[in-house]
Amino acid sequence: MGNAMTGHEHLAAESPSDAYTDRCRLLLRVAYPPRFLHARGEEFLGTLLDLAEPDRSLPDLRTVLNVLRAGAAWRLRERPPLWRWLCYRLFGKRLPLHYRRWVRDDVRGRFFLLRLLGTWTFLVFLPYTLVDGLGLIGEPGSWGLKVGALLGACMTAIASRRRIRRDLLAKHRFNSNGTPIAP
Repeated sequence: MGNAMTGHEHLAAESPSDAYTDRCRLLLRVAYPPRFLHARGEEFLGTLLDLAEPDRSLPDLRTVLNVLRAGAAWRLRERPPLWRWLCYRLFGKRLPLHYRRWVRDDVRGRFFLLRLLGTWTFLVFLPYTLVDGLGLIGEPGSWGLKVGALLGACMTAIASRRRIRRDLLAKHRFNSNGTPIAP
């Protein structure tokens, strides 16, 4: 497979050890971001394979939970503080250079647009709708207008997703393909 564990090979398992290796690769892809797997994935996989019991076709529950816990801890350590994350996610603000690799993983990630729209929905649209629906800011408005505004925002984000990604990557000194811009 090469040195990096970022590929998605779907080879049929020929033996329990092949099945175990494939499942460990999947577990690592779920638990850790691509940049971790690129740097340490093969080493981590080797450790998991060395610790495996003979003739197992899948990791035991304890191993799975430990890898997922360690991956979650690593991801949380690498993310920006909440207030910086909110400025980045809601307003497209540039994060400090310390977080630039996290931004690259976030922007190039599979569900970037869904995370972006979800943040806006849960932190802006829903609170406004609840406050408006309770009549706390005057006469409640039309639900049709609110749903239309949300759908309009979603359509705009979908239509301009490439520009949003390109602009965020450029702010954090990356080319549109995710490679660093030469100084």
